[in-house]
Amino acid sequence: MSTGREDLPEIPERMLSLRNGIDHPDIWIACDGIVYDVTNSRLWKKGRHYEHWAGQALDDELPDAPHDREVFANLPVVGRLVQM
Repeated sequence: MSTGREDLPEIPERMLSLRNGIDHPDIWIACDGIVYDVTNSRLWKKGRHYEHWAGQALDDELPDAPHDREVFANLPVVGRLVQM
């Protein structure tokens, strides 16, 4: 089944990990294999959002969040997360 996201650039996990608000000025997070740019979000200043840290996939942390995946709908998409 196509997700309609196959045309997005591939983002290796290592590149995502460096976009953590400390090692690089860009702040990225991922969920469901999609990488999002939260650099301009007031909720992700310095790469942290409550007890969550940028530069990683947040799939495992989402069940404990007070919101669902809909929060990603308005974030800029950077690409698809790939393991390399």
